[in-house]
Amino acid sequence: MATLRTTAAISAVLISFAALLYKPVILRVEVLGLTRPLIKNIHGEDLRIISNTSNCEDLHYHEPSNLLFGASGEKPENRFKWFPPMAILDDPSTLDRGTIVVVDPEPDEPQTKLAKRLFLANFPGPFITHGIDIWSPKDDPDSVYIFAINHLPNPAFALSNATDIPKARSQIELFHHRIGTSEATHLRSIWHPTIRTPNDIYAINTHSIYFTNDHYYRGGHMRTVEDVITTSRWGDIIHLEISDLNARDTSQGIEATVAKHGIQNPNGLGHGKDESEILIGRAAAGIIEIAQEDHIHDLKIIETVQLPNTVDNPTYFHDPYAQETGHDASGYIIAGLARAANWPSDQNPVTVYLVSASGHRTQKLLFQDDGKMVNSASTAVLIAIDPKKNLGKKQAWLFVTGPISKDVACSRVDL
Repeated sequence: MATLRTTAAISAVLISFAALLYKPVILRVEVLGLTRPLIKNIHGEDLRIISNTSNCEDLHYHEPSNLLFGASGEKPENRFKWFPPMAILDDPSTLDRGTIVVVDPEPDEPQTKLAKRLFLANFPGPFITHGIDIWSPKDDPDSVYIFAINHLPNPAFALSNATDIPKARSQIELFHHRIGTSEATHLRSIWHPTIRTPNDIYAINTHSIYFTNDHYYRGGHMRTVEDVITTSRWGDIIHLEISDLNARDTSQGIEATVAKHGIQNPNGLGHGKDESEILIGRAAAGIIEIAQEDHIHDLKIIETVQLPNTVDNPTYFHDPYAQETGHDASGYIIAGLARAANWPSDQNPVTVYLVSASGHRTQKLLFQDDGKMVNSASTAVLIAIDPKKNLGKKQAWLFVTGPISKDVACSRVDL
């Protein structure tokens, strides 16, 4: 009898242990889309493509001017010749000269949605675009400072060709734009040894920013391990203090501290419902983490939200018509890949979810595409439509884009 009881106890422990292992595996399979069925297009209304916005991986809404800002590539084909974030490091001889783009949403006039590519004054390039962030002084909202990742080749590798020297030497560019003009002036380039595999930026002001290093390994099998194995917590989030906004030396006036260490695949950073929230997108895990500054520049995770597929750059939607309509649709906007296991393919299906700002964090599927219209999605932004001008409908314009998207897509979606 004792033996039977012992065997039963061991069996129970083994079954419990197997269940603990099974659940994470099933979740990984779901997030990577390995068993996801045929993708059904959910486009909302009036789906259209905004030209001149290729490879616009990140978008940010500037509420005072009702404009969207992003960083767009020059030639889509160049992304597959040199783009360190996708471990494409073979051909640094063909480098993009991307630029900052400004999109006029014009919610009442959908046919006038246009993108303006800014002239980058005082900036010779090249500019291999990725994540950005914008910041405006409260007393001068027409003044927009733009921080942007730039994935440049490493001159030290070109000179020595040594295998232990990284091929890429990414840095951060700082531009200034005044609303209504057609240019952005380059103020300085920012480099520090902690800038290894930068992906996205969170700007507190012109002198204080966070950025993510989404991987430890720049390529090879171990980089794949970082994506697939959730315990490979080798990424980090760095805070930079910038004392000199006009330095000609890229490393001058820069002080770096580690804000969050030991985090798996930290890709996107976003602004939350108020100034205290910093949103972290853990791409391969399909997780959005809501963080706050714990001590000086240390980040503390206060909540974790699991999505059913990969995620990237989270944004937040403030519903300006909540009281008027009796329904507050405010929440976190999460764009991602529906079949990340096939990334990157000719068609990369995408989803966009709205995660409610309060309550049980309900997840509403706003948009879905099989990859034919929107090939990859890393960012989505909502801009509310006035119900008085929209037959009383509770809707918003949704803008979706990704690192290998031909252009930004937009449509009207129900909230």
